[in-house]
Amino acid sequence: MKNQTNHERGSLSVISDALPKLNGSAQKVAEFILNSPQETINLTITELASRAGVSEASISRFARSLGYSGFHALKIRLAEDIVSPMMIIHEDLMPDDEPATAVQKAMTVGLRSLEDTIRILEMPVLEAAIRALCEARQIELFASGNSIPIAMDFNFRLTKIGLRSRFSVDPTVQEMYASLTSPEDVAVGISHTGSSKDTVYALELAKQRGARTVCITNHSDSPLTRYGDFCLFTSTRVSHFGEERMASNLATLALIEALYVGICVARSDASVQAVSKTLRATEHRKY
Repeated sequence: MKNQTNHERGSLSVISDALPKLNGSAQKVAEFILNSPQETINLTITELASRAGVSEASISRFARSLGYSGFHALKIRLAEDIVSPMMIIHEDLMPDDEPATAVQKAMTVGLRSLEDTIRILEMPVLEAAIRALCEARQIELFASGNSIPIAMDFNFRLTKIGLRSRFSVDPTVQEMYASLTSPEDVAVGISHTGSSKDTVYALELAKQRGARTVCITNHSDSPLTRYGDFCLFTSTRVSHFGEERMASNLATLALIEALYVGICVARSDASVQAVSKTLRATEHRKY
């Protein structure tokens, strides 16, 4: 009953009512959120933990104590409290926007994300990641949620050029793949927020097994980066609603494209031969 009641009320009201009964870390988290709700919705759990001076586990416990499934769920309800309803669909839209204006805004945001990602890209890290992928006995890809189609595309393209790559949409299978990696393998974790539990755990597990690891995320201070030997970052404006912005996917796809092209150049002869074989094998599928 408590969960249902809290879900029907605004999160700021829920936190305010709970504050007098809180102490220790929970009190610190509540006070930070109440004093800085706008900042809070732009933070990952790692960043909030640093700002509030508590552990990530304390934040998760705090959110659950209020009836939310975790910090991400709390953050979404908090954002719903303080932004206009139209911004839930797309944060640059206004209720009175004409369709042409809305399209222009969406395109502009996408272009800006690509330009900003190019600006912050660390070429030495990208080149090191490309070398590692070229040398890998096996490449394991980990992703969840909105990052799944990106991982599927990367897996398809790596296979097409002759590299041994695997991806499963089932997080349990991803964990099994991670547990079987070795120092000869490379694991790639893809998560816009860097806070997707399944992706973080799989990459951590692969790193424990000695595999070299690549992480692709928008947040340099996120759980995923702790387990990345080579961290590649996109630069998209933080979304109040997590990874739902298309601009974040565009920037991530651009990084994937950079890795793919780099691999093709580094192993040009082998890539050409593999593409020739795979194209011949699948040509019957097109008219």
